[in-house]
Amino acid sequence: MRNGKRVLLIGGTPKHLRKAVDLGLGVVYVQFEDEFVPEQRSLAEAVLLTDYTDWQSLRPLVESAYGTWGFSAAVSLTEPGLDPAASVNDLLGLGGTPYEVSHRFTDKWLMRRRLAEGPPVGARRVAAALLTDGDDLDRFGAAHGYPFIVKPTSGTASFGVVKVDGADALAAVRQRIRRLHTATEHPLTGPYDIEQFMMEEYVPGPLYSVETFSFDGRHVVLTVTEAITRPRTHVHVGHALPARLSAEDEERMADTARRFLGSMGFRDGPAHTEIILSPRGPVICESQNRVGGALLTDMIDAVYGCDAQSLALSWALGLADPLPGRPVARGAAASWLVVAEQGRVERVEGVERVRADPDTLAVNLGVAPGDLVRPLEGQWDGLGHISALGPDTDAAIDACRRNLREIRIHTRAA
Repeated sequence: MRNGKRVLLIGGTPKHLRKAVDLGLGVVYVQFEDEFVPEQRSLAEAVLLTDYTDWQSLRPLVESAYGTWGFSAAVSLTEPGLDPAASVNDLLGLGGTPYEVSHRFTDKWLMRRRLAEGPPVGARRVAAALLTDGDDLDRFGAAHGYPFIVKPTSGTASFGVVKVDGADALAAVRQRIRRLHTATEHPLTGPYDIEQFMMEEYVPGPLYSVETFSFDGRHVVLTVTEAITRPRTHVHVGHALPARLSAEDEERMADTARRFLGSMGFRDGPAHTEIILSPRGPVICESQNRVGGALLTDMIDAVYGCDAQSLALSWALGLADPLPGRPVARGAAASWLVVAEQGRVERVEGVERVRADPDTLAVNLGVAPGDLVRPLEGQWDGLGHISALGPDTDAAIDACRRNLREIRIHTRAA
């Protein structure tokens, strides 16, 4: 049933579009032409096909659509659409997170600068610098020691993140950065501008993320998620919630996330804040002003009864009440990245057995015979995720990994 509200939804998946429609919203849908599925046309009142990361292309289309459709807010549930949505809301005076704040999340260098300028957040600040020439690597290593991290200032899913273990690795790191500058075949080189890199001090310790939803500056923690990360590539291969932490450490993580969001000037909507639990305490890694990927939306909804993506849409349109406090977990959930040997896919086995398992929460696997499997250098190089439920976090992880072994993806050399 329609509620009379209309949203400009920028980017995202067909599932995002269906969530908006299920809330009774009229939708003006903005999407890349090569990602639009014709079946979505029946769900939207209007469709704008354009490179929405190009403001000069997006602005006149949005102004025309606003004159015709009069939407109440622009929203995006996907990383490339966050800054464009903020720009639309600024342009039309629709409220929501302004571009200045949104861009502090999508540009990791701006985030580090903001943290450096404000009161301390977490156990300590992290030394960071922009990479402007090849000698910067030597200077940073000499000043801050090894190992240290090099990563793009924009992007997601651990794409382009490199751990520099010592001075003897600098030549290989420079070569890798040159390849990333000129790469065109990877899916992340389109929606993201992989041009500028930064260096960060390495912080040892396990990685977690704090999932929050902010209501006019009141930051409600939904859960703390445990991340399982490959040491060499820093790819997040597994996620589990609630994280297996002491009550004291969990509250330290939650408090760090709340103070971080306040320091960023963030007031409304979901956020996924990655924090390293170092020997000295929580240290901010990075954050995104959206719900995390890897089926976290499904996991949070199943365990806590809160669909943060639907809430992001309804809160932006004035259709939701604030959560009164932190929700209580009912069981646990875990997700795992599905991977395969590099090459061309010949056949996929076991998916239906996993779907039929009563412990399975969700299967998001977009791979078919003929598809190319790339080297695993980021989550986007994985083939999708599976998720499972359990009475506690250990059981959920066990169920997820058991089901992962059921899936067989056979490849041949490309």
